[in-house]
Amino acid sequence: MKKIFTSLLMSAWLAAVTLTAPLQANAALLEGSIFQPNGENLIIQPPSGWRLAYMNGDPNGDYVVEFMPQNESHDSWREGYMSVQRGAIDGTAGMSSQIVQRVLQGAQLNCQGHFAAMKRKDTMTNGAATSISGGFCDRYGAVAPYGEGSMIAVVEGKEHLFLVQFGWRPATENELKDYGWRITPQKLQVYLDLLNHATLCGGKEQPPCPP
Repeated sequence: MKKIFTSLLMSAWLAAVTLTAPLQANAALLEGSIFQPNGENLIIQPPSGWRLAYMNGDPNGDYVVEFMPQNESHDSWREGYMSVQRGAIDGTAGMSSQIVQRVLQGAQLNCQGHFAAMKRKDTMTNGAATSISGGFCDRYGAVAPYGEGSMIAVVEGKEHLFLVQFGWRPATENELKDYGWRITPQKLQVYLDLLNHATLCGGKEQPPCPP
């Protein structure tokens, strides 16, 4: 689902993210380029033990950063994946739910099998309007032969929109088949908890971002 979500969002607004993990990532494993973002950003902690795996974009504009477990590779991850993307906002309130709806529609159209969607939830994340949804595609191609699931959230800042995505891929045909989206409720709750603790910083009338 990562490529579906990213390509769809690029047509609406090219995205990006704030760094919350230490920049002392293993350079041999890191792809893209490392820089310190400027301006409004979203502070969200990746899951415990995950590493910074990829970063690219413009420190002053749109960019993306990705995290995954220590032994996972950028192009063939299995256990998990997290990305945050930042894109310019056009000043229209309520965009988060519209973007999430468009992303899910694109995911359903591009799924080669059955797509089980999550119900969309419109909420607030520390004062910022947020829309959350996701789903699971049971046939996603060679890169994810047993399907791929994703939880996505769009957070509305004052100057930017932020897309947060958590992904997972079953390792076998029958792994976690008793669960609707092939993920345990406990694991999904970990992702929701990380999202609920996210905060905006670095913009007008916002606290400074950590160095």
